[in-house]
Amino acid sequence: MKLFKRSSKTVISELHNYIGDYELPSFPAIVMDVLSALRDPDVAMPEITEKLHGDPGLHVKILKTVNSAAFGFSASVNDIFHAVNLLGKSRLETIVLSHAVNRSLPSVELPFFNMKDFWLVAARRASLARLLAKKLHPSTQAESFTAGLLQDMALPILVTVKTVEYEFIFERLMSEAGASLEELEREFFSFDHSTIGGLIAEQWGLPEYLIHAITKHHNKLENSKIESAIYIVSFLRWYNEDSAIKEITDVAQNDFGIEKDEMSEFVRVAFEEAANFSHAFG
Repeated sequence: MKLFKRSSKTVISELHNYIGDYELPSFPAIVMDVLSALRDPDVAMPEITEKLHGDPGLHVKILKTVNSAAFGFSASVNDIFHAVNLLGKSRLETIVLSHAVNRSLPSVELPFFNMKDFWLVAARRASLARLLAKKLHPSTQAESFTAGLLQDMALPILVTVKTVEYEFIFERLMSEAGASLEELEREFFSFDHSTIGGLIAEQWGLPEYLIHAITKHHNKLENSKIESAIYIVSFLRWYNEDSAIKEITDVAQNDFGIEKDEMSEFVRVAFEEAANFSHAFG
């Protein structure tokens, strides 16, 4: 879905209206260079590998991520050139984007919200989205993985900017049956994390499919026009986990014909993969 290309000034102004004077960090220049190369069909893998050598931290993160269970390689990968060729451009972009976002989000450690739990649940969404995409729309596995991982990326920023309000929101989430994060956000602020996440993705110059998936992941599927896998995993959350798993299982069965036993196996595998993969963000 093509989005209207807006100026950086317009996006920054809109973000300012929502989150005040919070200064959104920029991606490092080397990351932008690598992402640009990955999106250029004329740039070959050896050139991309050479660019990655310019950022030892990213280099290490890529190897760590590739060797996680989420990528399913049978043997350990210790060479960046080997890793890049095994992954291909699409999956490599997923890793580079993910770690660029990780670097750029604030580190939040509060009684009701911490980054370890945030990335674990994000990794679960990502792994589950990839498994569901493989069944429902196989050509978008990498994109679904990235969208699942980053769909709630605005939350650490919002919790940093509006800590007091989010403490009340999370208290209500834990105490009120059927409470919804996005509905409570709209009650408190008149916007929700998906709106802010979409603006942040736009400001960072993320791919259009990702801006759209982040902005629309809580919309009804027929209105959002996002991939089915991304919609299903949007019901997975770190609060009231049992009820969230039941909800995604019901949605998968009722709306997409995925039987409960098959969905339970998807969830089991995704959670196992995510436990390993989320460590790459430590």
